Amino acid sequence: MTKKYYEAINWNDMEDRVDRSAWARLNDIIWEPRHVPVKEDQKEFLKLDKPKQTAVLRAFGSLALASGLQMRIGLDQIKQDAITPEESAVLNALQYLESIANKGYSYVIHELGIDDDVQETFDWANNNYYLQRKIHILNKIYQSGDALQKKAADVVLETALYHADFYAPLLLFGEGKMVRTAEIVKLALRGTSFSGIYPGYKFRLGFQKLGKEEKSKLKKWIDNLFSKLVTIEEKHIEAMYKDTGWIDDAKHYLYYSTNKAYLNLGLPS
Repeated sequence: MTKKYYEAINWNDMEDRVDRSAWARLNDIIWEPRHVPVKEDQKEFLKLDKPKQTAVLRAFGSLALASGLQMRIGLDQIKQDAITPEESAVLNALQYLESIANKGYSYVIHELGIDDDVQETFDWANNNYYLQRKIHILNKIYQSGDALQKKAADVVLETALYHADFYAPLLLFGEGKMVRTAEIVKLALRGTSFSGIYPGYKFRLGFQKLGKEEKSKLKKWIDNLFSKLVTIEEKHIEAMYKDTGWIDDAKHYLYYSTNKAYLNLGLPS
């Protein structure tokens, strides 16, 4: 008898209907940043006062940095804990969409910025204490946390922390400004939403298998993580949106998004 090392994947016999649905929907939302004419927003962008121009660019610089962690490390580490080959395939698709979004954030910076704006934006993101602190905390969890801790870290980043950066372009879109730039955000949000909802669903499945004491311990760990990251994000918002008048509303948007992250995990906030 031949020794069986591996099994073929029977995609018509998926164990989890959510995997089937997620796979089908993710393949319908693949996009290409260069097809969005963001350059046409540049004149409107340059009419903003300088603090708001800087804030918009830095918001996308922040997204480029945080998304880079997800693209290269976060989703890859979560995939290591996949139970079925179908789950692994869905996470592959999410990782690909994260790569597209990451390219999109960089694309916006290059299309809107002029002269030294582009390099200044990337330098600011790369040397920002609060951004680097946030990424360090998340990366440590991705590298050494257990399966549920890694999923919780993913959900707070995708569902909450990203949204502090999405705030500026979405606010301007609500004012009828820079609609093409907002289109990049809206396209990215389709993948980002899945990257919060799908790992959150898998987290809930694993969480329900824990004993009462283990659940309590993990909930306390998550509360501490969220509190720490939100505190850092508040400081990040203050630095990023300085002199724009957007700080208070951006923080409220962060708190709203944090509550959504808890909902994705199936936990009370």
